[in-house]
Order: sequence, then C-alpha cells, then structure tokens
Amino acid sequence: MITYLIKKPTLREYKTLRNVVDWNLEEKGITNERAKESLKKSPICACAYDRRKIVGMIRLSGDLSMYGYIQDTIVSPEYQGKEIGFNLLNKILENIKGKKGYLLGVCPSKISVNFYEKVGFIKRPEEPNGFMSLEIK
Repeated sequence: MITYLIKKPTLREYKTLRNVVDWNLEEKGITNERAKESLKKSPICACAYDRRKIVGMIRLSGDLSMYGYIQDTIVSPEYQGKEIGFNLLNKILENIKGKKGYLLGVCPSKISVNFYEKVGFIKRPEEPNGFMSLEIK
C-alpha cells in the first residue's frame, strides 16, 4: 500500500529518486549542500512511500501566496503507471486550494505534457513542451 505524506524528503531519499530516473546531482555539479538548501526552501513537498521505501515525490517552489512552480515530479520507474504522480500532485493541490488566482506553473518534458493536461494544466503557445499553468479558481 502506498502512503502519501506532505513532507520534505531527506537528502538521501531525494538523491535516490533522482538517481533512479538518471537525474544525478553530482553529474550536474550540484553539491549536497546546494541540494539540501534547495529542499529547505521548498514550501511544500509530497512524498510517496511503499512501506518505508520512498517511491515518488513532488515539490513546489514559489511563495505560497500568488505563484508556485512544480519541480521534481519523480516516480520510480517500477511504480510508474499506478497513479502515484497524480496522487502526489493532488496532495500539493489540496494545500493551495482556496487561494483564488494562485498561478501554478510547470515546464514539463515531452513525455509528461499529457499527465499535466489531465489534471487541468493548460499548454502555453510554445511547442512542443513549453510552460503550462493551472489557475486556482
């Protein structure tokens, strides 16, 4: 059973997830200190666990007042296709609902555009994978 929590992943959990999807921080020149600082500044993170093993996460950057940006939507490959990403995104959306006019953005990869469209994000004119947004009503 998958458990969803509003919490920041540990640095180890974060790096584990990034590595399983080939987003290695060290290869990008990002130190542990920079990664910790980035996580610390994220106002909301949601994590998915299969027992105690982290299998997915999503985090929001921004001000939590008017603007936010979805960053690091990651689901371990063996758990993809099981609505984990959808459930993680909904955890984030639950935390900003009621904030009329709040603009939530994402710059998806080509393969994740459909995922964000299903939740209500609107493609911007840039093709094929430009900025998408969702305004809270």
